[in-house]
Amino acid sequence: MNCNEKESSDFLFKILLVLITCLLYSLQAFAHGDLSVRIEHKTQQILKTPDNFKLYYERGMLYQQHIEFAKALEDYLKSESLGNTQKVLKYHMAEVYYLTENYSEALIHITACLEKESTDVKSKKLEAQILFNLKAYKQSLSAYQYVINTMVDFRPEDIIEYTHIILAENNENYDEALNVIEIGLNQLGGNTLSLQLKKLDYLKASNALEQAMQQYDYFILEYNRKEFWYFKKAQYLMENNKHNEAMVSLQLATLSIEQLDSKFKNMESILELKSDIKTLEKSLNL
Repeated sequence: MNCNEKESSDFLFKILLVLITCLLYSLQAFAHGDLSVRIEHKTQQILKTPDNFKLYYERGMLYQQHIEFAKALEDYLKSESLGNTQKVLKYHMAEVYYLTENYSEALIHITACLEKESTDVKSKKLEAQILFNLKAYKQSLSAYQYVINTMVDFRPEDIIEYTHIILAENNENYDEALNVIEIGLNQLGGNTLSLQLKKLDYLKASNALEQAMQQYDYFILEYNRKEFWYFKKAQYLMENNKHNEAMVSLQLATLSIEQLDSKFKNMESILELKSDIKTLEKSLNL
C-alpha cells in the first residue's frame, strides 16, 4: 500500500467515524423527540435563568446532536464561563473541536478532561484519535493501546482504527497489525466480516502470498456465493504470476455459477461476473 493509498484510506475511515457519530446522535434525537422543539424549550428556560450553566450545557448537547457544532461550542463556552468545571463538558468541547478538525484545541480540552480522570477509556480513545490527526503517531498508538487493553466491549471498527494507527507509525508493521486483527477475531468471533476483510487487505499489502491465498479460501468456504470469491482469488493469483492456479480458480468460479439456482443465473451481477471470467481467461491464455 503506497502513501497516497494509505492517506486516502485513513481519510475515508475518519469520514466514516464522523458519519457514525452523527448517525448515533441522530438516532438519539429520534428517540427523544424533535430536536428543534427541545432546543426551543431549553432556550426558554435559559431566558428565565440566564446564569444557569447546566442549561447552556444541555442546550449545547442538543445543538451537537443537531450537528450545529458552532452553536454547540458557543453554549459549552458560555457554560464554562458561568462556572461549569465538569469533566463531561471538557470532553464534549474536545469532541466538537475534533469533529470540526480543530485538532490543536481538541487536544487542549481532552488533556484537561484526562487530568480529571486519567483512566477514562472514552476520553483516552478521543485523545488517540486527535493525536493521530496531529500526526503524533507514537503518542496516538500508546493511547489507543490503553483503550484496546482496557475496553470491555470494543467493536470491529475499534480494532481497525487501532491497526491504522499502527501502520501510520510504521507503514511496514503489518505483523503487528495482523496480530491485532487476530486479537479482535478471538474476542469478537472468527466470522467477523470486517476484520476478515481487513486481514486479507493486510496479507496482500505485505506480500504474504500463501497466507493471502488461504484467506481467500476462508471466504470461499464460509460464504455461499463462492463464485465471486473464486474470481477474486483468480485475479490475485494472476497479479502474482500464478497463471495455472488462476485458471483453476476461474474454472471453479464457472462451476459454482453452473450450480446456482436458475433464478440467480440471470441476475445482472452474475452475468457481469461471467463476462469478467471470460475476459480474465483470455488474458491468461495470451
